Amino acid sequence: MPYPKQPQTIGEHLLKKRLENGLFQRDVAERIRVAICTVAGWEQGMSTPEVRYFPAIFDFLGYDPFPEPKTLGEKIVAWRRRNGITRKALAKQLGIDEAALEKREKDIASTTEQKAIQLTKSLEHKFGSAA
Repeated sequence: MPYPKQPQTIGEHLLKKRLENGLFQRDVAERIRVAICTVAGWEQGMSTPEVRYFPAIFDFLGYDPFPEPKTLGEKIVAWRRRNGITRKALAKQLGIDEAALEKREKDIASTTEQKAIQLTKSLEHKFGSAA
């Protein structure tokens, strides 16, 4: 398989790290705790990891390959990835509607609505304000 010099996808990042370290897909699968075919699917771009696997993937890679988050919505998504938490689970923890959280993550929540303003303040407190 060709060596990805400038990896673009999470699978390409995994492939590059695996090849740099002379590892087999089996080795990566054991470290991340998934099936070998799962790693193969990620590397070939046929599937993407579920959020619950991101902490182990980042640990294996030694870095988070996603761009640095700038907006509050991007910070929330990055936090969820680092912690392996689904949007549904975070919404439940925060006691908010999943659809409202999705809008906030996409930075499209209307700040004219009182509920959106309260949600934004709550999330900014937890994740820091947008840069």
